[in-house]
Formats: sequence, C-alpha cells, structure tokens
Amino acid sequence: MKVDMCCGKTVLFVVLAFALALASKGYAQDAAPLVPAIITFGDSAVDVGNNNYLATLFKANYPPYGRDFINHQPTGRFCNGKLATDFTADTLGFKTYAPAYLSPQATGKNLLIGANFASAGSGYDDRTSYLNHAISLTQQLQYYREYQSKLAKVAGSKQSASIIKDAIYIVGSGSGDFLQNYYVNPLLNKVYTPEQYSSMLVNIFSSFIKVSCHLYCCFC
Repeated sequence: MKVDMCCGKTVLFVVLAFALALASKGYAQDAAPLVPAIITFGDSAVDVGNNNYLATLFKANYPPYGRDFINHQPTGRFCNGKLATDFTADTLGFKTYAPAYLSPQATGKNLLIGANFASAGSGYDDRTSYLNHAISLTQQLQYYREYQSKLAKVAGSKQSASIIKDAIYIVGSGSGDFLQNYYVNPLLNKVYTPEQYSSMLVNIFSSFIKVSCHLYCCFC
C-alpha cells in the first residue's frame, strides 16, 4: 500500500509479498541489501524479542520456540524458526536482522539496518496492549521517534535521513484486537458490534499511518 505524504515524499507500508517481487528480479548473493533498513511495528506475528524485556505473560523465550532458528535457541519470536519478516530480510539481501528495540543489541551500528518495535499481545487498539501488558502502537511510535534520534547520532543527519526515507516499513497487527480483547472484554462486545469495532480499528490504523508519515516527514 502506498501512502502519499507531506513534503511530497512517499513511504511504502508493505505487504511481505513486495519483497518477493523485488527478489524475482535477481541480485548477487554478496550484493548490498535492496533497501537500507527494515522498520517493523506490530504484534506477535512480527515480534522478534521485545516482550523478553516486559512484565507480560506473552513471552517466547523458552523451548520449543526457536528450535529451528539460528543456533536452535529461543529468541522471543513466536515461532519455531524464522518469521515472515525474517524471510523478507533474507530475500532483500540482509545478512543480519534488525534488532528488537528493547534488546541490548539495539544500539550503535546495529541500528543502521532498522529496528523492530513489535510486541506480542498488542493491537491497533491500545486497550488490547494495556490488557496484555504489551507495547501499544502509540508507544511503538514513540520508540520510533526515539530510534530516529539514536540513528542520527550513529550515522549523522544526512545518512540517517536517507535510511529513514528508503527503509521498508512493515506493520503486522490486528488479530489480537479481537482474539485477546473484543471477544473476552464485555466493555467492548456489549457496546460495539464486530462491524463497529472493525471500523474503529480501521480508523485507528489510518491515524497510525498519518502519525507515522508525519514523523517521517519531520525527520527527512
């Protein structure tokens, strides 16, 4: 999906198939990645370990999680191996993965290839995150703003602006809003029909995109 932004720039919020389309053109194995960075927001579908550093029940830092991943160790990914975003990074030519923002690895030059702000148990609706003690999308955007400042200190203003401008942005969220909030929360399902709640989530997502674009424009 393409979103036209202020400043006359454009940012791509991509579906993962976009990476496969790029890869179909082919590139050398030792070539530089097709994009400078991957920046990810969302829930357990794309969380690479942020919840390891939260007081939440939603954790994936124990076996059998990670048994088919690098070194066969759990990383905080809610998967036995790689997530779709990991395959995307592989396809785009990255040799390593953007770190979970709350992890000790999210520092220095590691930030040059992006950051992952996703948190299992979160959703478009911040109330979903509050129920599950996860990082809300609102907070993820605050971390993204913080990341921009850290990136500028590492790469300098010109290079960091180029990284932010040309990065791929992935948002993987939404299922938890129904499964872990609406269906179990009478304060919601007694007030809103599923259709009404769905419309609310669409509006929240729209606002999220607008705020993201504003932060992007202000930085670039």
